[in-house]
Amino acid sequence: MPSFAPGAWYHVEIPLSLMNPQSVSFRKIVFQNNSQSNLTFYVDNVALVNGTSPTPTPTPAPGPQLQSCTGIMPLGDSITLGVNGGYRNNLYTGLQQNNCGVGYVGTLSDQWTPVADKDHEGHSGLTIGGIAGSVNGWLASTQPDIILLMIGTNDTAWWTAENADQIGARHDALISQLQMARPNAWIFVASIPPQASAIIQPNNIDRAVLTQQFNVVIRTNVDARAAAGQRVRFVDVNSVLTTADLYDGIHPTEAAHAKVAQKFLDAVRAVLGSA
Repeated sequence: MPSFAPGAWYHVEIPLSLMNPQSVSFRKIVFQNNSQSNLTFYVDNVALVNGTSPTPTPTPAPGPQLQSCTGIMPLGDSITLGVNGGYRNNLYTGLQQNNCGVGYVGTLSDQWTPVADKDHEGHSGLTIGGIAGSVNGWLASTQPDIILLMIGTNDTAWWTAENADQIGARHDALISQLQMARPNAWIFVASIPPQASAIIQPNNIDRAVLTQQFNVVIRTNVDARAAAGQRVRFVDVNSVLTTADLYDGIHPTEAAHAKVAQKFLDAVRAVLGSA
């Protein structure tokens, strides 16, 4: 390791293999040794802390992998129901390529779904609380091994006296409820799609802003669970959608659901033992 004399300025370049573990766009350090003795410089760990880069997602703790993709419950509101099957179509055909025995479970069946498996648990109009009030019965009757949770749009789109943290706390409690009922299931938790701007009462807040704030809370909570070794993973559906993908300012179009499906497909494949 080189030593640096007191009182001098130095421009130090470090190889990208050391300095760039997360593809950050710099590798040069400029500093002055203000001490009274030589300074020895060591590179141990590097993180970008300038405030313009998102906080990196914690690395999930290692755990058992999925060996099959049977018993998938798509759980949520009208967005899970979707347009003519919504994201469930492309996810189903994508998982067929993994030969993992893909199969949906749910107490509902959608006749407009073109793929063979039409089961789901997408309930139009339901909030987080609406899902929490009935989900134990649905889980008991269908016994899912994989749960795809996307809920919260009806908590943010129309009327709310809560802020994002309060809505997020109820959402996180729902995840715990799912874990209690199905302790060995994998739970893939999605951010909710963007929403067209509109002021909602009584908080007098733009629902587009509230949606983004809520999604930050979801990600923080789910990443913490994954880092602790829980069978929970974050699926950033919001990141692949814009308001141009919505047919009414709230619901994704049939074409946009293909983007949602790909995010779920990537997440499930990441923990599939056969992938």
